[in-house]
Amino acid sequence: MGGQIKENRKSVWIKRILLISIIAFFVLVSFFRAKSEGAFEDIFHKKSGIKIESINDNQIRDLSKLCKVWGFVKYYHPKVIDSSVNWDFELFKVIPEVMEAKDSEETDKILYSWISKLGEVKEGSESSSKDIMLAPDIEWIKDSNYVSKDLSDLLIRLSKTYISERNKGYVSFDKDSPYASFKNEKSYPNMTYDDEGYKLLSLFRYWNIIEYYYPYREVISEDWNKVLAEFIPKFIETKDSLSYKLAVSELTTKIHDSHVNVTDKRNELYRYFGFNAVPVKFQLIEDKVVITEIIEKYSAGCKVQKGDIVSKINDKDIFDVIKEKAKYKSTSNDREIVKDLFVYLFSTNEGSLNLTLERNGKEIRENVTCYSLTNMFSGTDQSHRLVEGNIGYINPGALAKGEIDKIMSEFKDTKGLIVDLRNYPSDPIMYTLGRYLMPQKSAFAKVAVANPSVPGEFIYSDNLEVGENNSDFYKGKVIIIINEYSQSQAEFTTMALRKAPNAQVIGSDSAGADGNIVTFSLPGGISTVFSGIGVYYPDKSETQRVGVKPDIYVKPTINGIKAGRDELVEKAIELIKK
Repeated sequence: MGGQIKENRKSVWIKRILLISIIAFFVLVSFFRAKSEGAFEDIFHKKSGIKIESINDNQIRDLSKLCKVWGFVKYYHPKVIDSSVNWDFELFKVIPEVMEAKDSEETDKILYSWISKLGEVKEGSESSSKDIMLAPDIEWIKDSNYVSKDLSDLLIRLSKTYISERNKGYVSFDKDSPYASFKNEKSYPNMTYDDEGYKLLSLFRYWNIIEYYYPYREVISEDWNKVLAEFIPKFIETKDSLSYKLAVSELTTKIHDSHVNVTDKRNELYRYFGFNAVPVKFQLIEDKVVITEIIEKYSAGCKVQKGDIVSKINDKDIFDVIKEKAKYKSTSNDREIVKDLFVYLFSTNEGSLNLTLERNGKEIRENVTCYSLTNMFSGTDQSHRLVEGNIGYINPGALAKGEIDKIMSEFKDTKGLIVDLRNYPSDPIMYTLGRYLMPQKSAFAKVAVANPSVPGEFIYSDNLEVGENNSDFYKGKVIIIINEYSQSQAEFTTMALRKAPNAQVIGSDSAGADGNIVTFSLPGGISTVFSGIGVYYPDKSETQRVGVKPDIYVKPTINGIKAGRDELVEKAIELIKK
């Protein structure tokens, strides 16, 4: 009996030791797996390890598909949205496999296996009562000629997750804010520029942010899929920091948005275009680049005059210079390329530029001194003044915060009001000034914002209104002046103020870049922006790339500039006096 008890005890202890050994084994496996994954994470923070010496059309096709699938999963899969996986580094793991795939069928198997490892997903629910401006462009996930059935079924399931809580995601939405935020994207400022993994990450990130979170995707007039295929070899072929950053800049021009700007932490792009510039403002007038203003603090001794026509910069035809520099500057439409080169056209790292000018019918050459661009255009313009004795003139670009109330108390009995929006308002006045100009509320715009639950979908808001019930509204004529320099808030302000019963808009078409600015990072310490919400008229007609249209077209002339006249203000005065 005692021997049997001892035997039973021995058996229990053996089982316990075996159990402890099994647990210890799995703990060690988990530890080394985590340590291995941590090592991968650490390595990937420094480099991807991906080197691509050459690339063929089939590989471009497969990498394009990888970009689309990677981006789709990035914004739809719960494991990526809750940051359970580093989706940037996952891209580095799968690129080599896709590059080595023998055909499209094998690529699909690789992608299916890769995504399946993230686990099953649950279908969510989404409201059907919404006014959709833009639907996601995801029909490709159902295309049997593009993706395999297994991959298609998996992506279709993902498309129904409808996740609205995205605080840890690569795109997030702050509480009570309709604006998409990309604050969780990493900038990887220490990437090396012979690293094809990081360069493809940059391209894929940008392409998918535009694909899912750019409200004007359908009016860019580019085949966005062809842009992707075009830029895969362009990004791979860049060999140093500058060529890579210029490739990024060129990519951003493909969305045709004058809001777009590209900067980098090392100021390499700034250095490329030049820290200095000729201290002038200019405009395309009568199809010629004309100097319209000499910056006052640099005017003494400046060899350029108002009304000078610039034909060459350093002996190169000015329109060739414009074409070269426009390659890296996004613009909403071709007519305003010159305006969008406002800082870049006469920029240099040298202390001067040689300009060939036409002045009074004669060609002259001047070596013109250049100055630092820092604060070059900061001025001390008046915010308001009386013209012609009893006409109020407001320059919104020089307003102090809240100053409009004081101005309107001074101008309440004037014959008319000129609001000069050929600049960017320093203080938002669409609603504050609107209260004085409107007898009642009036709808002037709609906006479209991203739906947090459905990546790629934008939803219209209710109409935006300006004004309030005010029997004591301003009764004089209101003339609003715009041109191609009227952009963003200036355009939005024009849309609102022209609802005043006695308002007219004169000048030329505005820039066609409206909406708030959204900023995000790209590898290499790059920061870029685009228009983040869609702005439309109440009837849902476009403003982006179209611009605000004046009621009366008025353009400056070269002779008017030479004579120091402002022909648009003159026209405004004429209309008020009628």
